[in-house]
Amino acid sequence: MIERSFIAFLIGRVSIWMAGVMLSVALGWHVYLETKEPIYLALIGLMQILPTFLFFIITGVVIDRFQRKYILLACTLVEFIAFTGILLGMQFDIIPIKFIFYMLLIHGSARAFQIPSEHAILPNIVSQENLAKAVAITSTVSNLAKTTGPLIAGLLIALIDRQVYGVCLLAVIISFTAYLFLPLLVINAPIEAGLKPFLSGIKFVAKNRLLLGIILLDLFIVLLSSIEALLPIYAVDILQVGPNGLGLMRGMPAIGAVITGILLSNISPLRNCGKKLFAAFALCSVSVLVFGFSEIFWLSLIALFVYGATDMLSVNIRFTLAQTITPDEVRGRVSAVFATSTASSNQLGEFRAGTVATALGPVGATIIGGVLGLVICIGGILKFPTLWKLDRISDLKDARKKS
Repeated sequence: MIERSFIAFLIGRVSIWMAGVMLSVALGWHVYLETKEPIYLALIGLMQILPTFLFFIITGVVIDRFQRKYILLACTLVEFIAFTGILLGMQFDIIPIKFIFYMLLIHGSARAFQIPSEHAILPNIVSQENLAKAVAITSTVSNLAKTTGPLIAGLLIALIDRQVYGVCLLAVIISFTAYLFLPLLVINAPIEAGLKPFLSGIKFVAKNRLLLGIILLDLFIVLLSSIEALLPIYAVDILQVGPNGLGLMRGMPAIGAVITGILLSNISPLRNCGKKLFAAFALCSVSVLVFGFSEIFWLSLIALFVYGATDMLSVNIRFTLAQTITPDEVRGRVSAVFATSTASSNQLGEFRAGTVATALGPVGATIIGGVLGLVICIGGILKFPTLWKLDRISDLKDARKKS
């Protein structure tokens, strides 16, 4: 399974994700220190997610009609422009917030195509029987980047302050170089005319209860329970642990995800996948509640560890389920729907957290999110009983034939 193309994909994905994570940590720290306004932390996430909604209707068709390798290369070139702009903008004594937001819009535009392209290309470079392990390996390595990225960002902020954005730019360059080694693929271009190619991904998801269930559950639970945007406030005002503590807090969810991913990549295919998925959602919401009430640094770190571990379990089940159900001729469009949901839930979750924290404070915003996450989880069991009863992912082969 470990071929050159898969290794190139891993390196490219890890590098670009590390660049994004380090950027998020550094901007959160610098912007909050200068403004002391939670709303700006919310806007950082909003600027990155807006292009996903603007380009949503065309991203899937583009991915299904053009070489996915070239799309990833084009995305990294756009990322290079955005990261270069942010690096230059952060050299001023007073941060030019509007300019940084414009660069984040460019960054978000690249991500709008990059994330679904990554989702769509993976089944093309590994065999179907190895897809579940490839998902686990990819998610584990990506979360390893999410672990080391915040730690490195926190350390670099302490050592070189705003020059950390130059390191982010270097990671983008590494990603572009790695994507050069991806193979060219056979394109199964959609044959529909008019608006049909743009809407077929949405229609496919709407007709499949399993896909619809995992997308809606992820969207609402992550949107309501997201806490990463509030971590700079916790680091500065509540736990008072400084930039290194912020880096450690940002890294703990990824550490939990890495350990879980390693376990998933070395065990037999999961049984009772539906019940495990809902258990992961519930434990994720509970960990958010623990973090919200905690005023002890080590307890907060444990809560963040569980937060990342449970998210990794749900991601593995959801992504493998989606890729198993979806035929390749609509994979790009379905991946666009899937990726839009995933990206929007994270970024809109950060926006929600920041805006609610402005009104109720960070602790209130966190606790409300955890409680609502549990409510959505219980409602999901009642609304999607087929998903709750799902045993093995391989059972979805029958579901795909019926869809």
